[in-house]
Amino acid sequence: MEETRDLKVMFNKSGGTAGKGAYSPKISLPKVWLDEMGITLEDRDVNVTFKNKKIIIEKK
Repeated sequence: MEETRDLKVMFNKSGGTAGKGAYSPKISLPKVWLDEMGITLEDRDVNVTFKNKKIIIEKK
């Protein structure tokens, strides 16, 4: 399966002891992609690699 989507990164204000103006970035992945990878609520461990300005997500 190969599919490309344009997504936006969400920036949520950090709470707790985070510094003033700190943000926590997040991105939502399409469920069909996670289904294809076999990632479920019970089995959701992944390895994430940042290399050559690319993010690679693999099921653990």
